[in-house]
Amino acid sequence: MLHCLASSELILVNWPEGVMFPGEEHASHTMSKGISDLTRVECSKLLAALNDTEDTRLHIQSVLQHKGTYMCHMIHNKTTNTEKAVLISSEEPVIIGAAPPYNSNKSQGKCMFCNLKTDQLGPK
Repeated sequence: MLHCLASSELILVNWPEGVMFPGEEHASHTMSKGISDLTRVECSKLLAALNDTEDTRLHIQSVLQHKGTYMCHMIHNKTTNTEKAVLISSEEPVIIGAAPPYNSNKSQGKCMFCNLKTDQLGPK
């Protein structure tokens, strides 16, 4: 899924906090089984994020349209890489998590890259 998004120069924005990212594994499983790995709480959060009518809704966006706080540089100004190459090479995230709630012990949202690596350098 991540490679398909990256190849299309698309990103997922506002992945809900506390929901396992695509490709991640629960500690109790040896292989990811996709959405069936999600708990009921995670499914509820994902459904709520998809049904949200505010700017915080989970949505797919062109990387060129994204103006989030995660992007520390304007990737369309890069001369050596296309937007697709930047996403596929995992220089920029394909999934940008929602900002954590005010009472969270995390200061920034989680992001996932095409190579399945994650960081906590997303939105505040």
